[in-house]
Amino acid sequence: MVDMALLSKLSESFGVPGHEGEVAKIMAGELKKAGYRVEIDRFGNVIARSPSAKEKPLMLGAHMDEIGMLVKFINEKGFIRFLKMGGIDNRVLVNQRVVIQTAKGPIYGVIGNKPPHMQKAEDMKVAIDNKNLFIDIGAKSRKEAEKMGVRIGDPIAFDIQTKVLNKRLVTGKALDNRVGCYILLDIAKKIKRKNVVLVGTAQEEVSTFGKGAMVAAYNLEPSAFIAVDTSIAGDHPEMSEDEALIHLHKGPALCLVEAAGRGNVADTKLREKSIEVAKKSKIPYQLEVIEGGATDAASVYGERGGIPSIAICVPTRYIHSNVAVCSIEDIEKTCNYLVKLVDELA
Repeated sequence: MVDMALLSKLSESFGVPGHEGEVAKIMAGELKKAGYRVEIDRFGNVIARSPSAKEKPLMLGAHMDEIGMLVKFINEKGFIRFLKMGGIDNRVLVNQRVVIQTAKGPIYGVIGNKPPHMQKAEDMKVAIDNKNLFIDIGAKSRKEAEKMGVRIGDPIAFDIQTKVLNKRLVTGKALDNRVGCYILLDIAKKIKRKNVVLVGTAQEEVSTFGKGAMVAAYNLEPSAFIAVDTSIAGDHPEMSEDEALIHLHKGPALCLVEAAGRGNVADTKLREKSIEVAKKSKIPYQLEVIEGGATDAASVYGERGGIPSIAICVPTRYIHSNVAVCSIEDIEKTCNYLVKLVDELA
């Protein structure tokens, strides 16, 4: 059974790249309760060593950060311009509720837009450039906004609650990759007697095959690395048949090639062992190769002379939006599968 209260808590937590502290606190607390030796390194990664961890551990990582924004400019009337952090489609930005994390605490706002009554027909056919959008926090002036606590560089996240659809699906913000974070917490007790280190990684959404996972892997020198993440489910009307390769309710996706080979190319032995374990355990699985996008596996595989890496992902619709959707059943299957895989590898 998926602990929806914990998954919702993770999903709704603040974790814009470089500001993952709220998520890290949850993960560190849960992993300590599971009996792991936990530290948060200088980069912001949560490093949790099992009681049986020793040299060359198996490393499992899930990135804690989410797509978001930063305050770029406050105009004289108190409206805020922002910079995107991570791969955000401008079409999902309009009329969203947001929260700004300031030194004085959270400040809520909305991304405003001219109503359709005042737009020309051609304006409504194209996405608005994020540079032309603004955040309204209710301030009357720049001075008032600054007095409220807003500063250049403050991180901004979307403000949305997690919901369950038809008792089978979960939807919310930051499911990429709070689902992966949840899975690490769920399996922690079941694999604690293995030579494993569980890592909540920082800044994956703004990496070019680097950042937190790379730093952690360099220091830990693992025998192998498993990125626990989400993959693009194409089983909806917007996707064509040749794009809709990964579906909800069909089990975890084993990502064999990322970013058309520019990212991780799964280690041959690790790939075959992963498939073998799924078959032997009679756990349904899907194989995936992707042209765009990558996981933390792309950050790790080239470290320390080469670390065998693979991404095990939960299929997710509408990724990098506030309404990402994944299957509760797939989350459960992925948890079960990873326990079996760790048993073989660690």
